[in-house]
Amino acid sequence: MRAGIWIIAFGLPVLELVGIYQIWQTIGAWTLTWLALALAIGVWLLRREHRAFLPRLIEALAYGHAPMGVLLASFRRIIAALLLIFPGVVSDALALVLLAWPGGRPPRPRGGRARTTADDVIEGEYRRID
Repeated sequence: MRAGIWIIAFGLPVLELVGIYQIWQTIGAWTLTWLALALAIGVWLLRREHRAFLPRLIEALAYGHAPMGVLLASFRRIIAALLLIFPGVVSDALALVLLAWPGGRPPRPRGGRARTTADDVIEGEYRRID
């Protein structure tokens, strides 16, 4: 198990460097534009997910959905953002696969309204006038 971790820890950066070198040989200085764009998109995606996570989770809980789907989708988007920030061909390809994976949308409400809680009830007295 330790050998697998070492292979991934040192093999992935080497694989990324070889991929960047091959892309540089093919398209030249545009490689820097691609890496900068991937970095910018990764940072944007990470910030967006940071802002949107809690409202999505609250919405899922309000409509009675299990929060695990929202948590997994958010985790997948965060990992994809980090892979986009890490420069390289392989990490960008893995990030695109994670972003294109189905099931990334939060669940839609089944009913017309969210479930009511005790805070939504207004107590009071009334009398009927005929």
